[in-house]
Amino acid sequence: MILTVTLNPALDKIIILDNLKLGKLNRVKETTILAGGKGINVSEVLTELKIDNKALGIVGGNNGRVITSMLEKKGVKSDFIWSDFETRVNLKVKEKNINRETEINEGGKVSKENIDDFKAAFEKKVKKNKTLVLSGSLPAGVEKNIYAELINKAKENDARVILDSSGEEFKLALKMAPYLVKPNLEEIENLLGRKINNNDDLKKGARYLLEQGVNVVMISLGEKGAFIASEEEGYRIYTPQVKVSQTTVGAGDTMVAGLAAEIDKNESLKDTGIFAAALATAFVESGSISRIDEELIERIKNSIKVEKVY
Repeated sequence: MILTVTLNPALDKIIILDNLKLGKLNRVKETTILAGGKGINVSEVLTELKIDNKALGIVGGNNGRVITSMLEKKGVKSDFIWSDFETRVNLKVKEKNINRETEINEGGKVSKENIDDFKAAFEKKVKKNKTLVLSGSLPAGVEKNIYAELINKAKENDARVILDSSGEEFKLALKMAPYLVKPNLEEIENLLGRKINNNDDLKKGARYLLEQGVNVVMISLGEKGAFIASEEEGYRIYTPQVKVSQTTVGAGDTMVAGLAAEIDKNESLKDTGIFAAALATAFVESGSISRIDEELIERIKNSIKVEKVY
């Protein structure tokens, strides 16, 4: 079983309107509410792919109850610690006329007791499961080294950790050498302090992370594909151009789900990268996790071009 961790879940409220008029009345065309948080998104994709997994995290209040109910209806297994603090709400505003998205995210908050309870539950779960996904932001009340602590505990139990985070928590976690990290282009450029312009730059960026003890690096490049690398080999993956059906938000989490699925099956580096990139592209084209099927994934996989960089 694959475990996903979301320490800062959210209810994602998506409102669609023609144009956002700042400082004026805006009339909403359509509203959608979803269970959010990067690890939860990964679990939803894995569940849709019929891959055994469980979502771990911390939720609270009425929003927490809504999230657990939504996941239950979708067949997503979860095991959450309950908090006295209300789970946050993230607002996403989509403007149809100019194809623009604005995100307004609350911070989230938990207590030290919540974290202590989570760590105790996590330690029991990780002893029985060997693939773990840590992803997303941290709520107030959580130390920045929490991911580093969880990676250390996972490695003590021979579990492989996929880390998808940023900022200080990512830098601290990197010191514990997770199995795989998945920065996007902006994140790897910020980490290196320079622009990435070609495959040689991608190789250097991946090498920097591999030298920290990471086994696999997957750099997501949006519509331009991805780059996946280990110490022994590296591949530039060129995905086909597809029309964005709804949004690109969530494509990164879908890619992480693909990585987790292939790593859990011990697939080759090249096949892991191809499947993860194809899955993310399928999400962008279809507009929904539920619309992704094997036929769509295979069609996109067959359209992917792979270049061996080293």
